Amino acid sequence: MKRNSVILAALLSTTAFYTASAEEIRYGLWAQPGEAQYEGAVEFKRVIEENSDHTVTLYPGDQLGTPREILAQMALGSTQILASGDPGIAEIEYLALPYLMDSIEDYRAVLDTDFGREWNQKLIDERMVRMLGFMPRSPRQISANRVIESMADLEGLKIRAPERDYYVQSLAALGANPTPMAFAEVYTSLQTGIVDGQENPIETIYAQSFYEVQESVAMVDYIDKPAYVVVSEVFWDGLSEDDRALLQEANEASTARIMELLPEQEEQYMAEMEEAGIQFTYPDKAPFIEATQSVRDALGTEAWGEEIYNRIVEIAAEQ
Repeated sequence: MKRNSVILAALLSTTAFYTASAEEIRYGLWAQPGEAQYEGAVEFKRVIEENSDHTVTLYPGDQLGTPREILAQMALGSTQILASGDPGIAEIEYLALPYLMDSIEDYRAVLDTDFGREWNQKLIDERMVRMLGFMPRSPRQISANRVIESMADLEGLKIRAPERDYYVQSLAALGANPTPMAFAEVYTSLQTGIVDGQENPIETIYAQSFYEVQESVAMVDYIDKPAYVVVSEVFWDGLSEDDRALLQEANEASTARIMELLPEQEEQYMAEMEEAGIQFTYPDKAPFIEATQSVRDALGTEAWGEEIYNRIVEIAAEQ
């Protein structure tokens, strides 16, 4: 009984604290200052603060923890907004299967279907967060300590993969030897030769200085995956309709700002990496698309069932 009373008191204290500080919006993201996605979050902050009494505090560079740790914080209402590559449930995350989607419009169209809305409700029910929108990122490319002119050049290369099956299976289908590891270990592993290469959007390859310990970047666009912007359901429930609309408006402004900055940043980053000695190659993507077809079919059917998988393929082809 005493233990339960202590827990109850702690919960009441926590609730009182978050109610009292409800005007502060804590926004966690992986991007660093200067990256287009961080500047998008700055735009989100500007729109909110100029049009409401809320203040927005940005926490770049995963300062608040891993995405799963932040999702747990959001379920309690201690963090309000998260932008990350982890949307919280597999049904949404698997939209990042190789060569399945190639634009934000594809993602929006899928999530605007009946089954897409069901996924968002599942996200609310299971994670206590809801989809607010997207944070655009560039397509994922493959860097290596040798020049990659074609898919054959990936044969046997140890490529760091994020710890998700669709990354691992995609790289294996391309002939590489995928090596799952945490993001924080990538630079040192490239530097010491534990792995030969890695895959990430151009802005991440630049921001993390991976190009310093690589020779080339193959522009293969093998996964086109945005970050997902989710909002705490505890926080959302306490907002007025006007504030909810403002959050959506702010995220749309954030997305527009990122879309404006990304092309010019990518050009700038690639130019600087070339000056540092990186060779950019543009392999024929047709063999890459063909080689990963089995990954799309198997994991897509497993994630959604054959009927919904086929519908997603159709929607992506229509955009």
